[in-house]
Amino acid sequence: MLLNRSITTQFTIVFIVAVLLVVGSFYLVLDSVYRNELKSQAETVADNVDAFGSWVSQYGRVWVRDDNKSFLGQVTLVKASDPAATAAATPAPADIWHFYSKNPALAQREFSEVVEKSPSPAKFRVTSHNFMNPVNKPDAFETRALDRIRANHLTEYYEVLPDSFRYARTLYEKASCLGCHASAESAPADVRERYGTEHGFGFKEGEVAGIISVRLPIRSFWQVTRAVVGPLQIGLLVSAFLIAVVFIQFAVVRPIKRVTAAAERISVGQNADLGSAKLKRTSGNEIHQLILATERLRASLMMAIQRVARKQAAPPAAPPAAPPPPAGE
Repeated sequence: MLLNRSITTQFTIVFIVAVLLVVGSFYLVLDSVYRNELKSQAETVADNVDAFGSWVSQYGRVWVRDDNKSFLGQVTLVKASDPAATAAATPAPADIWHFYSKNPALAQREFSEVVEKSPSPAKFRVTSHNFMNPVNKPDAFETRALDRIRANHLTEYYEVLPDSFRYARTLYEKASCLGCHASAESAPADVRERYGTEHGFGFKEGEVAGIISVRLPIRSFWQVTRAVVGPLQIGLLVSAFLIAVVFIQFAVVRPIKRVTAAAERISVGQNADLGSAKLKRTSGNEIHQLILATERLRASLMMAIQRVARKQAAPPAAPPAAPPPPAGE
């Protein structure tokens, strides 16, 4: 049994169990801190995306030049020719600019596509349960997030998946967005022409319009641990163990061994120096009190032995004299 082992062995086992408990606690703390840090990073990304969308929304649309890959409306501007150049034999060609409009959702989607191709580890997209563009169809996590957000009236939702940290920030329908999303009849013609009239309409101000979905890469516990715990931390832990073992040896084990050896000598009537003369009677050290108690026990035993020896050395007492015979006999 463990109690029959040496104190050093018992202490080592207890210390290892304590270290395992500390490691378990460290795992829970580190995991919580890591998740909070991931959530904080995702919130920062969502804040930036939301701010970008608000910037576009305040203008209704933004116009870009010579980018006809994805757009809603188109405007062509032609610079009038210079009269002096017109009179010349070979007039200069007129300057022509093509501008294309993008609404907030389109601008945010193109922004997310640029970030997706960039080295940035944080990726994002804007999606909705009532998406207008098929490209914005929600994936499995985003579908769960939208369902939970709408059912429980949440402002955010996140999950830790095996390969990534997913975060969803709720977007609410704004009055500035109703021009395109209130109804198909009131939507601009270029919106109806580009996306049809089946999806993306019927929203009301203040209700859930969609989510900003953020994806961050996640590292395993051991990868995070290796980044946090290095040779210095391991060395300090080993040093703590060695210091504790040395303390147990010199403050507990060796004094108890000396007291045990002295008690064995005392039990057979031999002299034994416990070193009690150097100790204070008021010491709070339990080992010191054990030595002092053993010293008092030794003194009591010696006094008892001396009393027994004196009794054995004394001559036996004479028997009492017989009484004289009665008179007249």
